[in-house]
Amino acid sequence: MRAGHPWLFASSIREVNREGRAGDPAVIFDRKNRFLAAGLWDPEGPIRVRILVTGKPAPIGAELFRRLVADAVTLRRPLLDDPATTGVRILYGESDGFSGVVADLYGEHLVVKIYSPAWIPRLPELAEALEAELAPRSILLLAARRVAQEPAVVLGEFPADETLPFVEAGLHYEAHPIQGHKTGFYLDQRDNRARLGQLTGPRVLNVFSYTGGFSLAAAAGGATEVTSLDVSEAALAQADRHFELNAHLPAVAATRHHTLRGDAFEAMEGLARSGTRFDTVVVDPPSFAKEARQAAGALDQYGRLTRLALRVLAPGGLLLQASCSSRVSAEDLFLRIHQVARDAGRPLEEVDRTGHPLDHPVRIPENAYLKALLARAP
Repeated sequence: MRAGHPWLFASSIREVNREGRAGDPAVIFDRKNRFLAAGLWDPEGPIRVRILVTGKPAPIGAELFRRLVADAVTLRRPLLDDPATTGVRILYGESDGFSGVVADLYGEHLVVKIYSPAWIPRLPELAEALEAELAPRSILLLAARRVAQEPAVVLGEFPADETLPFVEAGLHYEAHPIQGHKTGFYLDQRDNRARLGQLTGPRVLNVFSYTGGFSLAAAAGGATEVTSLDVSEAALAQADRHFELNAHLPAVAATRHHTLRGDAFEAMEGLARSGTRFDTVVVDPPSFAKEARQAAGALDQYGRLTRLALRVLAPGGLLLQASCSSRVSAEDLFLRIHQVARDAGRPLEEVDRTGHPLDHPVRIPENAYLKALLARAP
């Protein structure tokens, strides 16, 4: 904690001088009664205190939040000053000093998601700090499952159709924060989408496509035929919608976009059996490991996906395989992918390894979750 780790677990607390309510300031002292840190009290969570202040005492409130938000905005200034990209993560939890909070900007609207009830009493101060720096038209609040809080507009007027348009690298997208995943879109894959656009082959399979972010990036990069594979009919409909929004771009208009609904493993097996081949395969699955004990099983799943992807990847084709699980290290993931490829007689030639983008900085190891391998297979 002296080194700045932002979590105090319930099991590490020796004594509490009084009971507190969610969001109360909590001051932490060591065994010699010296100040260690201060944060927000969460009486029910395994992380009992969300640390906001270390080193020397300081008040928790509006002034602290304004300073932290200003620092976060400064870090992201290269993205915020780019008119071709208006989807940016503004707050990435602990890495920006806001343990248990993320905030994503979609055009003129901001979506804030909290992962601890400790933040509920602090929302007016947080919203004030965000408004002062970003002047959004609205701020929408979302909450994780364990937080008893329904979606709520805490500032301004949220669009009646619950759709937030934004652009990324000049491409038009829509985020659906209430009905969609996370805050409505996966902004963390921005750099990988751009990289795919530079490297894509003509025939592309996007597995776990969600709303087709990688599919659209491939089309804009020159792909002639793109297949989006996902289990969600609503997500695939939104993928089609993204192609419609960008039909004014010649490259996108020239791309044939197909959607394929089904279980990723079963659908890839079927494509392999039918002899269908693609020049580029993107595999970006959900997290297979929420806990450390699930890491080994997750690696097996990633390996199985690699094996299936190689069965439908044409010789010389590009594989982009990602993981969003912090429980699986980049080293273990890449080792497993290479091992499976060698066993399949198609040893990979690496093109790139990627991690977190600018607006998802890593302060603690637990915040490092995203990793991706781009490689070609003979």
